[in-house]
Amino acid sequence: MAYTRTFAQLSSAVQQLGQWENSGDILSAVLLQAINYGLLEGYDLMVQKWADYYTIDTTFAFVSGTASYVLATVAPNFYKLRHLAYTQDASVTSGSRFIPMLPHAIEGAFAYSGVQASAGRPPRYREQGANLVFAPVPASGTVRIYYIPLPVQFASIADVTPVTFDVPVEERLVVQIAQRDILERNDLPTTDCDAKIGKLTALLRTGADGRGEIFYLNPAGPPREFMQGGPDDEGWWT
Repeated sequence: MAYTRTFAQLSSAVQQLGQWENSGDILSAVLLQAINYGLLEGYDLMVQKWADYYTIDTTFAFVSGTASYVLATVAPNFYKLRHLAYTQDASVTSGSRFIPMLPHAIEGAFAYSGVQASAGRPPRYREQGANLVFAPVPASGTVRIYYIPLPVQFASIADVTPVTFDVPVEERLVVQIAQRDILERNDLPTTDCDAKIGKLTALLRTGADGRGEIFYLNPAGPPREFMQGGPDDEGWWT
């Protein structure tokens, strides 16, 4: 079950862990930086364990003749791309049929120069800095983008926005990473802290078993190694 923690609560946890409650050096501004770094690094470790769990999706429409789209616009708070799908349906509803989109290598860009995508066929894509670039140039259609958003960051020591943790080990990991950052700042040994971070990272997998296994964007389901079947089976659920 998810629960929340504020900056004040996380600050207290970091101070108590390091016995820094009355420190004149580890001020709120120092704690803010350390906790924000902890949220960034901890989130990355969590995403590595359950990428699908953190994946969200949204849709955006192609503009005829426009090949490049700003990720921050079409996928607010964008962090990592997972998958793209395409539909030619004029109005996107729950019954719309999306088909997978494929990436293309820069070396093959010449094949699409001067060509516009034909109706019904999805163009290919590639990430170019902060943009998604499609080739051939799309004429119409709607894209569903599956992506992982950026982690939460506290804007200031007065920020009261709560951070949601799904399991306790996630909070402990963020607090421990923040403690290590403060130790490094003061040129103190981090060996014990690093060992605890490694232990907590290993516990992420068992800390939220209820999340289950990954889902499959392929409508045919998981590959054959996850199921039983004879030698003539195609290797997918039917």
